[in-house]
Amino acid sequence: MTIWPTWLRRAGATSVLAVVLLPLGTTTASAHAAGLDPQPVLPRVVALEPAVPGLAVSVVEYGARLRIDNGTTAPVDVAPAGQARTVEPVVAPGTTGRWVDPRVTAAGRDDGPGPVVWSIPLTVGGTAVVVRGETTRPPAPSPLPWWLLTAAVAVAATILGSLAVRRRWAALVAGALSVAMAASYVVHVLGSALAPDGADYWPTVWRTAGAVGTIAVVAALAGTVLTVAGKRFGLLLCALSGALLVLLTGADAGSFANAVLPFGWAPDLDRVTTALTFGGGLGLFLTGFAVLRALTPAADEPGASGSPDPDGPAGAPGPPHAGHPAPTPSPDGSVEAAVTDRPVTSAPAADAQESR
Repeated sequence: MTIWPTWLRRAGATSVLAVVLLPLGTTTASAHAAGLDPQPVLPRVVALEPAVPGLAVSVVEYGARLRIDNGTTAPVDVAPAGQARTVEPVVAPGTTGRWVDPRVTAAGRDDGPGPVVWSIPLTVGGTAVVVRGETTRPPAPSPLPWWLLTAAVAVAATILGSLAVRRRWAALVAGALSVAMAASYVVHVLGSALAPDGADYWPTVWRTAGAVGTIAVVAALAGTVLTVAGKRFGLLLCALSGALLVLLTGADAGSFANAVLPFGWAPDLDRVTTALTFGGGLGLFLTGFAVLRALTPAADEPGASGSPDPDGPAGAPGPPHAGHPAPTPSPDGSVEAAVTDRPVTSAPAADAQESR
């Protein structure tokens, strides 16, 4: 006998999914810090003409911004790219300035095979200085192996999740996969938080993960604990965590085909964590449908019409119908038909009596 009607359980499960997923469905976020994305190009500073003692100009954040460290006694004025000053800073002595320069950004849009040169005029006190640089295209990796890895993880997670609702060992493996997926996401966030220049590390980590990422990790861990404890709802939590992580890391799949990644450690480590998080999350999300089917009986009234009760043991008979009492055991253990007040007659004999 089920405590909650099927329609109420379906409505509850649907409401949970809607509350969690609908606010995130309009946009796909990136787990890279400070809004940095994988890029196919990499700019660098070639020379400072003329060289000025104490003045250093460099490219930071994997090509996203330029940085000036002004160790001179005069302010450094960056000439605007157009007629009006927009983002170009005036860097006071002893300070640091960072900005996204349109001239460097424009050089990155050139699809030519060779390096694209660019220059930025500066004024240091009364001295004119030119920053000369170039933007190159490092060899890009083939995205095929990374997509194959992602697909393999997704298929494995889906199969394990489908078996987990019926097999104990598969449920334990699915829980372990959920922990591995969450750990991959954490490594991805920790490495991405190293990319922003001049930002405090741990606050950057929390901003990169955000409330949604934190909830996804907690849900994965809680779901694994409940799964190990034998609770089917644990698999549903793992599925919800997977759905959230798919939304968070979907845009990061661009790292499969780009050479320049805003990641503080080895680029291939970033690609591996993305494949495990995205593929595992997708497979566990699909697992949620199998869990919902297992938690939801096919009929709202279990055992009606003599059908087996889905919440009872497999193969258990349904309740007796009206006019057909249940069999009663005899003293010697055998089952006898219940005695009724109506005589037992064959169908032809009954028809003959009616014809008379």
